[in-house]
Amino acid sequence: MHYFARICLAAAALLLGAGGAAAEELRIGFKAELTSADPHVLNGANRNVWVHVYESLVFQDAQLRPMPGLALSWRIAAPTSWEFALRPGVRFQNGAALTAADVKYSIERAMSLAGPRTFRTYLRDIAAVSVKDALTVVVSTKRVSPTLPENVGMIAILPASLGQVGEASFASGASAIGTGPYRFASWSHGQKLVLLRNDGYWGAREPWTGVTLHFVPREPARAAALLSGTVDIVNDVTTHMAHAFRDYRIVSTTSYMLNYLSMDQFRPRSPYVFDGQGRPLAANPLQSPLVRQALGLAVDREALVRHVMKRDGVVSDQLVPRGFFGHDDSLRLAPPDAAKARALLAQAGYGAGFRMTIHCTNNRYLNDARTCEALAQMFTRIGVRTAVSTLPFAVFQTRAMSGGPGGEPEFSVSLFGVSAVTGNSITPLTSAIHSTSKTLGTGVGNLGRYSNARVDALIDAAAATVDMARREQLQKEATALAMADNAIVPLYHLKAAWAMREGLRIAPRADGFTLAMNIRRR
Repeated sequence: MHYFARICLAAAALLLGAGGAAAEELRIGFKAELTSADPHVLNGANRNVWVHVYESLVFQDAQLRPMPGLALSWRIAAPTSWEFALRPGVRFQNGAALTAADVKYSIERAMSLAGPRTFRTYLRDIAAVSVKDALTVVVSTKRVSPTLPENVGMIAILPASLGQVGEASFASGASAIGTGPYRFASWSHGQKLVLLRNDGYWGAREPWTGVTLHFVPREPARAAALLSGTVDIVNDVTTHMAHAFRDYRIVSTTSYMLNYLSMDQFRPRSPYVFDGQGRPLAANPLQSPLVRQALGLAVDREALVRHVMKRDGVVSDQLVPRGFFGHDDSLRLAPPDAAKARALLAQAGYGAGFRMTIHCTNNRYLNDARTCEALAQMFTRIGVRTAVSTLPFAVFQTRAMSGGPGGEPEFSVSLFGVSAVTGNSITPLTSAIHSTSKTLGTGVGNLGRYSNARVDALIDAAAATVDMARREQLQKEATALAMADNAIVPLYHLKAAWAMREGLRIAPRADGFTLAMNIRRR
């Protein structure tokens, strides 16, 4: 028996509730723990859970393209005005009918929440929300905003009768009222969430009378839960786990999460870049396009995917995977070439190389620390002797984004991730590539503070272009220019994978969400 399988079977003895599930019940082994019961607090794992209970105006298909949700249709009523026609006959789980007033309340609440984990970035274009009639909502924008439907599609619609409500009321279930196919039953913090079928749902009746999400962060324990029959399906399956699942079905897809390297391009001196003797350099070599090109040529993405990721990732030359709006099938980055990289360093004045430190997480992305160690070896081969510093994500995030003495990003080079949550390259373009502006809400994830006026102009033009074909072309041009400029070093898109017992099937999604609505009997 494979060693990993033995660990899983041993761990199974520690899990409660072993045994086959009743036919109408579904039990999911879920990696990430629920961190907030408020559906307007931004977190991918939370949103994965809450879309069972709450719904939005605009839904997403498997490739995250927009489709009708609580809004049957939407149209541009004026250059800075969108009109949404609501689906009639929808009721909240408390029996109240959905109206435009509920939509207005929900969007305004999401816009006003304080704290770093909010949806305000997606709603920054909104000037006002008004009620035209009971089933028509008008969203006025500060500027032309062609992607507004996708952005408001991120917002859970709640009943306006909730008024001023906080986290505790959602956590207890008192305010956990949505229009979704399931309703909140109970939440045991750090352990599980129990949902019951909403028999008053406006859509098709779900086959599962109850759904329990067991939060099992550790990989062996999650595998053991499936092997023992404690759960019916588990998410975030890796190649390492797959050895234990030879008798189970495994389904995977390329996800929207891109892992990439950010490089300090805004400081004359970079804090973690040194000369050969470990002394600070008088100038920041990462500001040189030749040096950035050399670092890009040092990276062997195929080797990373094959040897580090064990095929749990897909090589990426750009910001979004194939099938997403803005993906350019013709865009290819140069293959790895250590000799050319060394020549470029010499041309830039660094023939003797230099030293630097890569900072990365050790608990955020799959194989994040191992990826950094492999990258360090690749950079060292071209003469850039590289050390690795790994940190827990909670510490890394603060320092990476605002740990400098003036509140600027602290690190010289770091491994980070960006996801195209709307299925559109405009999201990572705006977050990771566009020049940083607190006023505009751009460049939030641009840790290297890359700035190129031509790229910004293309992104801004795309963000204001209603014609979809023209908008996609502008986004492709912005992406190609940024990649040629080595704004970042894209590495790979992570895969999302599930393992399940026989008799089940899942329709995989690019956001990696594990939705009971997508799981059916075979």
